[in-house]
Amino acid sequence: MTPKKIKTTQVQKSEYSDFLNKAKQFYDVMVSCLQNEEWDAVVLQGVHASISATDALLCFKVQIKSISKNHQDVTRLLKESMPSNADVKKNADRLSQILNFKHAAEYESKRFTEREAYDFVKFVERYFQWIEKELP
Repeated sequence: MTPKKIKTTQVQKSEYSDFLNKAKQFYDVMVSCLQNEEWDAVVLQGVHASISATDALLCFKVQIKSISKNHQDVTRLLKESMPSNADVKKNADRLSQILNFKHAAEYESKRFTEREAYDFVKFVERYFQWIEKELP
């Protein structure tokens, strides 16, 4: 069966810096929350930072952005839109892991621990390092 088409919208390549600036703001707030021991907020800010960073990358590389209500669709879009290589696959999988935290952080009573928050930040940092390597 053919996978369902992911809803996207066209964006101008020049907009990538706006998405990247948003991502960096969310990232900085994530770090601030880490310092303030706000573990749940660390996770949510990291998720939003990663989504915006992905928007920046897709905007720059292929001038599209996901508008799907399912955030996991962006991982498939990343794999389909970027050249097929081990780095893209590894980082799309990393993004998927990051996004898996979103539901628990926003909608469940689960509270994140210090250890979980620090481990999560490592995922986000590695993802950001890859994004920044792919952008000018």
